[in-house]
Amino acid sequence: MQVLNDTRNFLKRHSIENSSVLVAVSGGVDSTALLRALSELEPEFDLELSVAHLDHGIRGEASAENAEFVRDIAEKQGLKLIVEKRPVTRIAEEEGRSLEEAARSVRYRFLSQAALENEMDFVALGHNRNDQAETIIMHLIRGAGLRGLSGMKEKSGRYIRPLVQTPRKEITDYVEARDIDYRFDETNEDTSFTRNRIRHELIPKLEDDYNPRIIDNIVRLGKLARGAREFIEGRANRAYEKIKLTEEPDGECFSRGELLALHPYLQRSTVRKFLKEARGDLEDLAYSHVEDLLKKLREEPASTRLDLPGITFSLDRDKACFGKDLSEITQPSYYFEIQPGEVIDIEEADLKITCEIISSEEGWNLDDFYGDRLIEAVDWRKVEQPILVRNREDGDRFVPLGMNGDKKLKDFFIDLKIPRRERDKIPLVCDENGIIWVVGFRIDDRYKVDDTTEELLTMRAREI
Repeated sequence: MQVLNDTRNFLKRHSIENSSVLVAVSGGVDSTALLRALSELEPEFDLELSVAHLDHGIRGEASAENAEFVRDIAEKQGLKLIVEKRPVTRIAEEEGRSLEEAARSVRYRFLSQAALENEMDFVALGHNRNDQAETIIMHLIRGAGLRGLSGMKEKSGRYIRPLVQTPRKEITDYVEARDIDYRFDETNEDTSFTRNRIRHELIPKLEDDYNPRIIDNIVRLGKLARGAREFIEGRANRAYEKIKLTEEPDGECFSRGELLALHPYLQRSTVRKFLKEARGDLEDLAYSHVEDLLKKLREEPASTRLDLPGITFSLDRDKACFGKDLSEITQPSYYFEIQPGEVIDIEEADLKITCEIISSEEGWNLDDFYGDRLIEAVDWRKVEQPILVRNREDGDRFVPLGMNGDKKLKDFFIDLKIPRRERDKIPLVCDENGIIWVVGFRIDDRYKVDDTTEELLTMRAREI
């Protein structure tokens, strides 16, 4: 069947074998079909499968039933299950996002964290060919450029989409032929969501009134846009290296004259490259921001300054630089010392943190520290007092559990897709040698418990 063939060809095309794969399963038809296909191919490609499910709580009791359904699937197949419940509706209100946007953001944060904590090589998502067309249309409506018109990549970092070239009908045929049970999500019929209106109203009208092969044509457009984007980004990377001013303490700097000598389209892509290098990401930066900046450069003032989301642009004659946004209101720094047995309130993070020492004579079960991301234990003898709790500082690095080398804390947060505005709130438990625990996320590998551990330092965080 096409689902199995498409999945097999995908795994071959990307040389995915002898790998651990975390399958995101909502309980719907696409994700359950993907799990079955990967399970059938597991021996052929020597895969180690696990299941992840996010209970977003949007549908009340139905959401809880979905979680139980996925739990039953994982149990019957003998697969490890990672399941969490997160208040998406509340998060949407707090972050000022639509429910649709918040659900997507929270889901990817959950999957990234689950993959990192469980050392998974890949995260498999059940997006199909129809989803790809819907995504491209949605981006087009919102005014996307080549990036948006490219749609979803079939492989992006650790994220893989084995069925992104498979039509939805082929997936339903596969499920029926295999007699695979799945859950029907009523929210997929709710046309108050943009994607659902595109799926149930716009695309059927385009197919009926204009072109019955509109899905194929849109997907082809996405492939062409992706190729053009990759070409432009390659040219922008070379331009970045050519016009960058090296060893500049002011941040990421470049020559205005050399940038303006580039083709206008390449100017935009090169500016985006500088912005990404300076900020670490392009979150909240829109097309209009880049255009405002280029307009300033083309007006040729002797000097100017422009405040952009999360960063400041300044110009002094021919020298253009991106630096920290001094006008942005930042999270206040905090710094506390904590002794074992004490409880301290971190009002800046809305958490209280306590530390305790447990000796081997008292006995412990490390299973007690799994499953709750706000509880951790490390080897007490590896800790150099005093124990400190603070938020992040420039240059922070640590060795995430399971890694051999250290990593910038900034890059760790970017990999997890933690919003910039949240990163300064996250507490870090530290000692004289550095970070012990990024609270809620990961301990440093150098402090982990091993066979010689005689005393544990337990750390707990709870909401105030």
